[in-house]
Amino acid sequence: MTIGIVIPARLDSERLPGKVLKDFLGMPMIEHVWRRAQLTNPLLETVIATDSSEIKKIAEKFGANCVLTSKDHKNGLSRVGEIADVLNWDHYLVLQADEILIEPESLNLLARTTLSNSKFQFFNLITKIERLEEISDVNIVKCLKRKDNSIITMARKSNSIAPEFDQVEYTSKICGVFSCSSSLIKELISTNAQKIEKSESIEQMKVIEIGYGILGVPIERNYLSVNTSNEAMIALSILQSDNTQKLILNSYLR
Repeated sequence: MTIGIVIPARLDSERLPGKVLKDFLGMPMIEHVWRRAQLTNPLLETVIATDSSEIKKIAEKFGANCVLTSKDHKNGLSRVGEIADVLNWDHYLVLQADEILIEPESLNLLARTTLSNSKFQFFNLITKIERLEEISDVNIVKCLKRKDNSIITMARKSNSIAPEFDQVEYTSKICGVFSCSSSLIKELISTNAQKIEKSESIEQMKVIEIGYGILGVPIERNYLSVNTSNEAMIALSILQSDNTQKLILNSYLR
């Protein structure tokens, strides 16, 4: 069984245009993400999939394998689907280009779980809710899961009547890193958008809506992804002050 990493990247981000090329400590964000993928053990083949010739030029300059894709994709999974036939892997680990703080060990865990579990075809990193206000924050995708970590449903806003401090105990946070089998990717991109997927703007919900299961893969720490200027400043601060992040940085900035 084979698995590799695809980093979907586009230049025209709505909330922070050009964010994947935004400079952090002397290198563009997408290079940080790619270099963290190079720290996986064992090393996983990594490909950047982009609709931008500018991103492709910069990515190839720092040594990445980069494939130019169509500009018509609605989400990262669709972009991955375009190059799946060329790469011909059994599973695809999808790492968004704004996950500048991803820990390589989280990628290792997701890859190991994917290859060792034949019951599921889709796997998603999950973590604990850290602050009470995250329950009502529609920018954070939440999920309810069973004891075996299989996911029941996902949403941006809770429908529960329970007090929020109780919901924290049984609600998990969806991270922006997942893996999917080659066969399921083909089915997903050939299937029309589903009602909850569209209403909630959660691409993973299509998996559940068409009848497949998603296994949540718990990790201890989940950092923010960069979608706004404020989040970019927070990410930079974490890179400079967090001990774990400094260790990761030092491993590829030397």
